[in-house]
Amino acid sequence: MGVGFIFMSAPPVADQFMGMFGVSYGGLSLFLSAMYWTHSAIQVPAGLFIDRLGIFHSLFVSIALCAVGSLGPLIQPDSLAVAVSFRLILGVSTGMMFLLFIKILTILAPPDQAARAQGMQGAAFCLGTMLPYLTLAHAGTSGWMATYFSGAVFCAILAACMVRLPKAQLEENRAQHKRTAAAHIWQAMKTLATSRRIWFLGCCHGFSFGTLLTIGNWLPTILVDTRTGSTIEDWGTAASVLLLVGTLGRVFSGDAIRLMPRQTLILRAALGIGVLYALLALAGSPALTLAPAMLLALLCGSTYAAILTLTTDTASPAYIATAVGFMNMIANGVNIILILTLGFTRELFGGFGLGLGLAALAAIGLGVWGRSIDWPKSPA
Repeated sequence: MGVGFIFMSAPPVADQFMGMFGVSYGGLSLFLSAMYWTHSAIQVPAGLFIDRLGIFHSLFVSIALCAVGSLGPLIQPDSLAVAVSFRLILGVSTGMMFLLFIKILTILAPPDQAARAQGMQGAAFCLGTMLPYLTLAHAGTSGWMATYFSGAVFCAILAACMVRLPKAQLEENRAQHKRTAAAHIWQAMKTLATSRRIWFLGCCHGFSFGTLLTIGNWLPTILVDTRTGSTIEDWGTAASVLLLVGTLGRVFSGDAIRLMPRQTLILRAALGIGVLYALLALAGSPALTLAPAMLLALLCGSTYAAILTLTTDTASPAYIATAVGFMNMIANGVNIILILTLGFTRELFGGFGLGLGLAALAAIGLGVWGRSIDWPKSPA
């Protein structure tokens, strides 16, 4: 929940940051996406780092980086360069935390409950993304400051919760990895980098998790464009409801894979995401915007467990963090492209239609490509 809160803590008070930095939508998209750059780039190095250093030491490092990245911008609050710099540090922290939480769940969850556990973890993240819209938007002119301090509060809570983790059980996996030769690490990386399944799953995760974040970031602004005289704060509740719908989708994502093979669910979702992006591009009123947006959030959330469990199946237990990290690096690249595309098309063309249309074509193309990949026949 804390990582989700950090991911979405800036958009509810985006107008305050635009005023402080003296930028428009292009500059705002750089600020919003900066954390995702390093969150994406750190995935593979962080996976290797976590697998070798161990879960507890890695948690200490990520908490320290989170505290610095959260409070650092207060040094010069009106500087976009300073804010972006510390958002980059914050992205390193959240990138490590994401992999840590996936690895902890994979080790501790009973095998027959792994998909459900991953779905619940993903739902907790989405629930965290809702909370800023319910809290920070009501902080008045101090909302930007609350954005920074909320990250520090999360660090304190996470540090206190660490004592409840079963250290012996989690560190046993680290010992297995430390005995692995460097040549085996290289072979694992080579296998991941050349896997069509991993690349496809990463792109699909980018259009699932990335869409929740992208639309969550821009939905209030999209709605402002459809109703003259409204403000970003007026549509904060709509964005929080959208993220709640995405949360519910993730809650049931573990059960969704019981209805059909995981690859079938993902392929159909990719095509559905493309169609819903196209409907958003054509919408011209709040009602016509909200309907496909909510369906999009539900569909994106429903793929979470399928994508994560298919990814963890591609690597040995000692390389879970590395495999998920590589897939998530690809996903975050897609997420960054989505955020920047919508931000700069709004800046250059005065609307989001072109950016949403391009996203629609890309998602449909992804669904078509996925049908050419050799998937396992088992529905599990």
